[in-house]
Amino acid sequence: MPAVQVLYFARAREATGGVTEETLDAADTEALKSALVERHPALASVLETAVLAVNQEYATARVELRERDEVAIIPPISGG
Repeated sequence: MPAVQVLYFARAREATGGVTEETLDAADTEALKSALVERHPALASVLETAVLAVNQEYATARVELRERDEVAIIPPISGG
């Protein structure tokens, strides 16, 4: 399985206890989500509404991951 860099923003960062980035092994974005929830259970509720970006492009469906891909977890942001 490829090792990918995961970046956390906003509520995702809070759910990981302040972790901003880490490396995980996952074959695709669905496997990555499962690994993330296993490592950070509080992230489960964030991932329900978050968008993933793989190499700075939004991933609207399952994406196969390659070695050194960068995956950002981007929760919805509100404000005014």
